[in-house]
Amino acid sequence: MPFQFADRADAFAVVDGPVGELLDEKLAEEGMLSLGYMELGSRQLTNNVRPITGIADIEGLKIRLQPNETHLATFRALGANPVAMDVKELYSALEQGVIDGQENPFSIINVAGYAEVQKHVSNTNHFFDFISIVANRDKFEAMSPEHQEAILAAMAKAIDFQRKLAAEQDAAALDKLIADGMTFTEVSPEFAAALRETTAPVAQEAKAKLSPDVAALLDKTTAAAGQ
Repeated sequence: MPFQFADRADAFAVVDGPVGELLDEKLAEEGMLSLGYMELGSRQLTNNVRPITGIADIEGLKIRLQPNETHLATFRALGANPVAMDVKELYSALEQGVIDGQENPFSIINVAGYAEVQKHVSNTNHFFDFISIVANRDKFEAMSPEHQEAILAAMAKAIDFQRKLAAEQDAAALDKLIADGMTFTEVSPEFAAALRETTAPVAQEAKAKLSPDVAALLDKTTAAAGQ
């Protein structure tokens, strides 16, 4: 759902609590054992046309997105012209001006070299992506208690390490993008509120596709997390 979390702290407060436990139960029903959640990161907007200081600045921009209807609907609601495109074609499309911009976490924007073909970047935080770690439940339960305990302990350590590393890499990537010539425009609290309000119908539509128990618990825990 768009603009579900203000930051990674809110995101993990939700997934590490009752919502995550409920999702784990649903994964178990499908034969999977959830081993926890890592961070892929908050998705941020870049473009070649102008700094993004308000919703009006997003209007009319041709933005590449993943082929995900909720993602596409979010940017339609903001007045953009979203385009679903294979990531393999993205760099050349930006370079040739076929599209105006794209969205990805700072670390991916940096690694992919998009600073070479994009001028502006903003911390829109429009989606937060988790990495869900799962195992075959039957295979895991067939292991000895000692092996199960070792795997769980190792994964807990790995998740803690990865989350800290992701936060460090995210901050370092933004610094690198700025050093490479991109103009960073920070999203104000007022702008962030306007983004959430404008895309609220999209969030409601996405939420309607969830199991009622998940949707209700998500509302409760997200509110408690401060969003």
